[in-house]
This record gives sequence, C-alpha cells and structure tokens, in this order.
Amino acid sequence: MTYAYLGPRGTFAEAALGMLPEAGGRRWEPYATVGAALAAVRDGTVSTAVVPLENSVRGVVPATLDELATGRCELHIAAEIELPVCFALMAEPGTELSDIERVRSHPHAHAQCRQWLSSRLPDAQVLLSTSTAGAARDVAESGAPGDAAIAAPVAAERYGLEVLATGIGERDDAVTRFVALRRAGPASAPTGHDRSSFLLPADEIGGRPVAEVLAEFPHRGIDVTWVQSWPAGTSLGSYHFFLDVDAHIEDRGVGRVLMALHQKGINLCFLGSYPHALRTGDAFAA
Repeated sequence: MTYAYLGPRGTFAEAALGMLPEAGGRRWEPYATVGAALAAVRDGTVSTAVVPLENSVRGVVPATLDELATGRCELHIAAEIELPVCFALMAEPGTELSDIERVRSHPHAHAQCRQWLSSRLPDAQVLLSTSTAGAARDVAESGAPGDAAIAAPVAAERYGLEVLATGIGERDDAVTRFVALRRAGPASAPTGHDRSSFLLPADEIGGRPVAEVLAEFPHRGIDVTWVQSWPAGTSLGSYHFFLDVDAHIEDRGVGRVLMALHQKGINLCFLGSYPHALRTGDAFAA
C-alpha cells in the first residue's frame, strides 16, 4: 500500500504524512503537484494522498479545492492534520544574503514571508514553485549564483543548502491544515469527536440563498465550522460551497439535515467524516 504526498522530499506535506499512524511502514511516494497526487489516488496507483487544504495566514490552497470541486464525490477525506510551519531562507553554502538575486518558493510560503523579503531583499526577483521543497531542490540542482529558496529548514539538510535566515514568516503561530484523501468509500466509525465535510455544488443551489441551506444544520443542533466559496467556472457569481460541520455522517442530526435538503431538491456531495485534526506542538523545522 503506497501513500502519496505533495513532494519532493522535504515538504511540509511529507511531515504531515508522517503524523498518520497508519503510514508507518508503508511506501511513501512524492508527487510534483496536488493534481498528480490526487490523480494517482483516483486511478488506484496509491491508496492515500496527503495534500494541503488551507493555511491560517493565507487561506485556502486553490489546487486542492479545485480538485475537490471538479471531482465532486470521487474523493473522501480520511484524516486531517494541523501542522505548525516555520520558514527559512536557504542557498548554496558560502552564499551571503547580499548575493541573493532570486528567491524561489511556493505561493503560500512567499506570501507568508513577504514582509521579511520586502525589508531584507527588496530587489530580489520572486520565482514561484509547486512546493517549498521543490524550490530548495531546484536551487540545489541549478547551482546558479544568487538563487535562494524559502522552505522548511529540513529541506536545507535534504538538498545540501545553507540556512541564511530562519523564522522569516509573518507569524510564529502559522498553521497549515492538511488532508489525507482516498477514493470514496464507507466512512470510518464515529469517535465522538468527528468532523464531516460536504460540497454544495452551484447547480444544486437553484437560486436559493446559501444561508437557507446552512441554517438547516444549526436548526438541528449541528455547528457549521467552515464555509468556503469556490468559483464554479460557468458564469460570474456562480459558486460551489465547501462546508465543514462538527458531526459524523452517521449522527442522527446530519441525516435529518440531508433529508430536509433533499426534500427541497438540494443534494450535498459528501466528502468524508473523520476525527478532528491530528496536531503537533512544534513547527516543522527539522
């Protein structure tokens, strides 16, 4: 059984995968993009893929939401992991901060380090990569003078780079939420501390106010903890909505909500029930 993650080696996604108890002793396979990792799940090449969903500072990860929105009910969330993140600037050994002309990183990482870059490297060109570790790998492989990457400090060790500065993010308490995705199937048994995710497709809303749909949950004692709109790609103002609720799909209240919505001609796409996030107390720095 193979587990996939957004690679290459040294990404925060790899660290998140390492927090899944069932991943121990399994083969881990890095994929260059979120789309490639999830395609491997869909075609059965791997059983599970760990990818980022949202960051506490810079919001959702577009690639993951786009895959979930376009795939509808093909994939289910089997677990979630909340990982504190720490960013470092790294380059070839011997490089000075004054030598840096180009900085590579993932868009979310760059956004979280923008203030530091503006004050310390205001003239550096920013080059975006599909992952932070990918940026570190590219710097190591190119060997180009003046190149640097923003990534987890562990990526410097993995790719033979030197850390020039660490803790360069805007906030010390930044956290990224990762999800482990599998092909759709039966939900795991309730634990009493579960979350369920749903997709409300744009074509199911039928012109009704979204608040009317959301109100069905608290009306039956279920807390809606996360709502995220996502463009449907069909017309301006047409959106899908992602919902997280504090309940398991087998809870009676959830069943009543789904029945009430069905009677109104609205069918939610079930994206999985899973225990509340696995967490680690320390930022992924080594």
